[in-house]
Amino acid sequence: MTLKHKFRIIFTAFLSIITLVALCSAALLMSSTTYAKDHDDYKENQMILLALKSSPISLDSILATFKTDYPSIVTEIELDEEDNILLYEIKGIDLEEGTRYKAHYALHNGEKISSHSKSLRFMGFNKLDEHDLAALETVKNQGISIQDAIALTNLPEGSYIESIELERKRGLTFYEVKSIGPSGSTKILIDAKSGEIVPSLRR
Repeated sequence: MTLKHKFRIIFTAFLSIITLVALCSAALLMSSTTYAKDHDDYKENQMILLALKSSPISLDSILATFKTDYPSIVTEIELDEEDNILLYEIKGIDLEEGTRYKAHYALHNGEKISSHSKSLRFMGFNKLDEHDLAALETVKNQGISIQDAIALTNLPEGSYIESIELERKRGLTFYEVKSIGPSGSTKILIDAKSGEIVPSLRR
């Protein structure tokens, strides 16, 4: 074996070692980044759960307030954050008036933070698309309300609604419900006509 050949073998082995070290370092960095993200997500979820648990105001009472202020079909509820304040954003649509309502209520005391309304009519036409309109007609004529859907979730103790939204896809009208609890977040679908629940899915 020539000296040149030996140097080539040594150089190739050296490059392989450097590549292996680089790959290991990248894997460790990715692992630590993923751990940090998971840790941050867990911490954030625990803080949200603590706020929900300590709040004297229930989602049902906030929803009742919204319905009193804005008689409409409630289409969406979502837990949100604004200026470091946890709040529920609620949306509803009055089909007869052709108006969409949106309001924010503080989680810790139920106070209305902001509200907004928007006409869904333009030159005599309804700006709702056919899917939204069909979903609303289903709930209005033969379906279950968002309040009924919340009751049907039958969440375990320590779990809370994170969001619930009325949707229509592939000819089906349903509520998509996301909840948060000690074991993490889950999602269930509730048929808006029958109230049938699709088994929960872990996110």
